[in-house]
Amino acid sequence: MSWSRAGAFCLLLTLPALAGCGFRPLYGSGDGTEVVPEFAQIAIAQPDDRGEQLLRNRLLDILTPKGSPDRPRYLLNYRITESVGSVFVTRREEITRSNLVFSVSATLHDYESGATILSTSATSRASFNQTTNDYANLITERDARNRAMRDAAEQIRIRLANYFDRWRHEAPRQAQELQPLPRAGMPTAQ
Repeated sequence: MSWSRAGAFCLLLTLPALAGCGFRPLYGSGDGTEVVPEFAQIAIAQPDDRGEQLLRNRLLDILTPKGSPDRPRYLLNYRITESVGSVFVTRREEITRSNLVFSVSATLHDYESGATILSTSATSRASFNQTTNDYANLITERDARNRAMRDAAEQIRIRLANYFDRWRHEAPRQAQELQPLPRAGMPTAQ
């Protein structure tokens, strides 16, 4: 048996095992339906500065692409911290490459009560080259900031999706656990 046939045979043997393991996609079922309907119920807090505005716009695009909810159930607050550090320095102490560290702390609140539901954070790093041209440095740093911001927003989306997925699957189980079980030999109230 050749290696390609052996590989195909092994793949055929493992497919039933994968189908029975309980794997389910987080983002899609293939039929075009919305997988995380709770995203449509999230209002995203207003920004304080330009960096937060860019993050908010990206979160709006990936969480609520159909627009902000009229009656939100959740409020997502966020705070950004960023730092730029030198990576490569020449012998003449000229910086030739820098790292931008972009961190976001996000908190999901119940819109009416203000109770904190989830606190999470995301950190992303992006590198950029430094040259003797100031304009090129501004552009490369801006692009690095945009890359890091998009990555951090995607990390927040994944964490929110995981939370809502876990909540959706644990809530029915917890509701069943809260039901009092009838005692043996005792009549149940109808």
